Amino acid sequence: MVGAILVGYFLGKVVFDGTLPTEVTFYESGSVFFLQEGVYSSKEAMEKEVEDLDQYLYRVEDGKYCVYLGVTSKKENAEKVQQLYQEEGKSIYIKEQSMNNQDFLSNLVQYDILLSSSNTKQEIESVLKAILASYREFVLEIK
Repeated sequence: MVGAILVGYFLGKVVFDGTLPTEVTFYESGSVFFLQEGVYSSKEAMEKEVEDLDQYLYRVEDGKYCVYLGVTSKKENAEKVQQLYQEEGKSIYIKEQSMNNQDFLSNLVQYDILLSSSNTKQEIESVLKAILASYREFVLEIK
């Protein structure tokens, strides 16, 4: 009986070794959609223009200050947020970029589920705020 168990164990090990993935590869890289509010030539000009925003993220790109209100992995969500702000008279530009931060992408997929089901401005802004906090934590490594 012990021999049968040992033979079964070793046969199982031989058959299944190397066939099961040891890490998630689905999120190795992917496109994300940044919801860009504006681009400013100086930090002072940017800070003046974003005073009324509760939550935003900025990155310096090519010497310009780019302000983002959110990030999503779904084009439909990006368009939904863009439409919400357009109704308020604000222009939001959807900027697609590649990203390979697995931790952030994993979180973003979960937040996108919430964003898809959000209908009010308050719900959408709450999800965007959480996404930006996740971006700061995993991508910018600001805790």
